[in-house]
Amino acid sequence: MSSQKVAVLSELERKRKSVEELLLKMESYLYEPQTQSRFQKKEILKSNISRTADSTGSLLEILRMNDISIMESMDDVERQIEECYELELEVAKYVLNR
Repeated sequence: MSSQKVAVLSELERKRKSVEELLLKMESYLYEPQTQSRFQKKEILKSNISRTADSTGSLLEILRMNDISIMESMDDVERQIEECYELELEVAKYVLNR
């Protein structure tokens, strides 16, 4: 496996773990919503977190199991990393505006 592929897989793995930690944070009693709109926002975030974790995990499996060049999949990898960053930002906004 090329060093570039190892680096990309490592970054995706870090993002997957980060997203899983976001879900744990959102399930914490510290961030229980006080209003209906906050409850809805929390449920949307949890759904997005689960979807992102699943899609990141799937992409990791595909890249690990198949002999796919990273260059062939860079668009998917970049999109997945961007999605993780955006989700982290949304959760930070939710947590800070409680």
